Amino acid sequence: MVNDIMGIVLAGGYSRRFGTPKAFVKRNGKYFYQISIDALTRLTNKIVVITNPDLEKLFQMENGNFAIINDRKQYEGKGPLAGIFTAMDAVDSEWYAVTPVDVPFIDDQVFQKLLKHLDGEAHAIIPVVSGKIQPLIAIYHYSVKEEIRDQLEGDNLSVKDMLNKCKVKYISIQEEQPFYNINQVSDYEKWIGK
Repeated sequence: MVNDIMGIVLAGGYSRRFGTPKAFVKRNGKYFYQISIDALTRLTNKIVVITNPDLEKLFQMENGNFAIINDRKQYEGKGPLAGIFTAMDAVDSEWYAVTPVDVPFIDDQVFQKLLKHLDGEAHAIIPVVSGKIQPLIAIYHYSVKEEIRDQLEGDNLSVKDMLNKCKVKYISIQEEQPFYNINQVSDYEKWIGK
């Protein structure tokens, strides 16, 4: 376990394409958000769920061992960078392990592989799976916070643009399943079942 790492679960989206909050959809009897938290608990006991005001009460009823924070008001609805910035602004840490809520096959092994590459040189440790970067399942250094703020202030919501301005270490990962993203009901039916 790295001493100063914070876990961030990005659950602030409105799940419009899916039709219901993905955080509270289940796989093998567990809510998606619980699967994301489980993947982070081997790294840290400091976990925050970044959500929106519509879901905050649902998370509060769960009585979990995690903090619940809404996206900062001025960045509400501005995507994953807003969630990452909100967590970094609310809780001090050296490193932040990030996962979205809609990857129900995520596990701690992905983060263990990324952690092996923390060296003080890179500002972001990003997996590459089948030639595609996966910047929302990643580890970020606190030093990217101001770059994220600058992008949000300029309405540039591209995570890739932010990475282009940082020192990044890209790590090839062979296994694709932990990165399966559920965006639509058809994705759920394809990978989890009806």
